[in-house]
Amino acid sequence: MLSTINYGAVAVTGVLSLVLGFLWMAVIWKKPYQRDMYGNTVDRTATPKPSKAGMIQSFVLYIVVSFVTSIAYAVCLELFRSGGQAFDYDGDSFANAFWFTMLLTAGFTLPFTVGKKVWQFKSWTVVAVDTSYEVVRFTMLLLFFWYWT
Repeated sequence: MLSTINYGAVAVTGVLSLVLGFLWMAVIWKKPYQRDMYGNTVDRTATPKPSKAGMIQSFVLYIVVSFVTSIAYAVCLELFRSGGQAFDYDGDSFANAFWFTMLLTAGFTLPFTVGKKVWQFKSWTVVAVDTSYEVVRFTMLLLFFWYWT
């Protein structure tokens, strides 16, 4: 199953996930996201800043996770395509693949994003920004893996 994966698309989408995450959370939604994700404290100096080594470690860990996510998604998409023949749906339909991707995104990301509200008491803004990022990211994965053959 792993031999059919387009590893070029994995490399590109792994890196682009980082770029998209930076743009989404640190540029487009910077003010509301950082305010609600890291607290509404008046004195921001009270929040410890991560060390350079800690930031590098976080970056490396996230890029590894991004590659794993891209590989897992590529496998799921291949299973979706081949399952069309076995379960009588059009596995070659981009529209069907899009809705499959949205279902996959909801099933695997909502527990984590909503969990920030439920267990970490973050705002609904954080949930909305994180969830919308995942929807855009998984749509990007679909586009790359669907059209890059």
